[in-house]
Amino acid sequence: MQIQAVVVAWQVYDMTREPMALAYVGLAQFIPMLLLLMPAGDLIDRYNRKVILMISWGVQAFCGTILFVFSALKLQDLRLIYGALMLYGCARAFTGPALQSLLPQIVPRDQLPSAIATNSVIMRCSTVGGPLIGGYLYWLGGAELTYSVCVAAFIAGILFLAPVATPFAGKPVELGSSAWGRFTAGIAFIRSRPIILGTISLDLFAVLLGGVVALLPIYAHEVLHLGPQGLGMLRASMSLGELGVGIYLSMRPMQ
Repeated sequence: MQIQAVVVAWQVYDMTREPMALAYVGLAQFIPMLLLLMPAGDLIDRYNRKVILMISWGVQAFCGTILFVFSALKLQDLRLIYGALMLYGCARAFTGPALQSLLPQIVPRDQLPSAIATNSVIMRCSTVGGPLIGGYLYWLGGAELTYSVCVAAFIAGILFLAPVATPFAGKPVELGSSAWGRFTAGIAFIRSRPIILGTISLDLFAVLLGGVVALLPIYAHEVLHLGPQGLGMLRASMSLGELGVGIYLSMRPMQ
């Protein structure tokens, strides 16, 4: 995902030189994610999380294939990119919740804090290494090479996840309440626990105010006069602090 984010942003700005074109890149992914996050969470609670995650990665691989064909054929219609990104956003709405909730089904409860911290380090490494790899791949072989690597990575993820056992997964239960009832119950649960509410609120504002990252291609090209590899370095630098904290927590998990 991090590799693809760099190549899409640079490709769109290289084609248009328009800031609004970059804004639409984020919007095309945000709208379907916003609309599907609640239904996605409800489905993930009721069905096999590993299967849902594999399907979402498969859809993202399909979107990467569309973007590869778009680049290989030298097409100029941005609506194709935005359409692929909307489908990509639909898949991402399922990826995050499924990935986060799958870990407790894989490791025992007493090892869960260390597993969560280790998983956080891996995710932070991807947010540092992904943009760097994406930028240099684009610089070396253009969008076609970068998209092909993204597709291969998603397929590899599916193949590696398929044999993973989930020994701590509970049996699916039939929920008597409606989807709306479960949604309101979840909101009530969050409101009754200030720590969870505060954490979610903090993350909400961080995400909303972090949207300026979408304009980094402009800053890299117009101000710093850098290429795609420079854009990758800029995006990677933002995650170095998160990586340090993740490494610390993996060695000294919170009790």
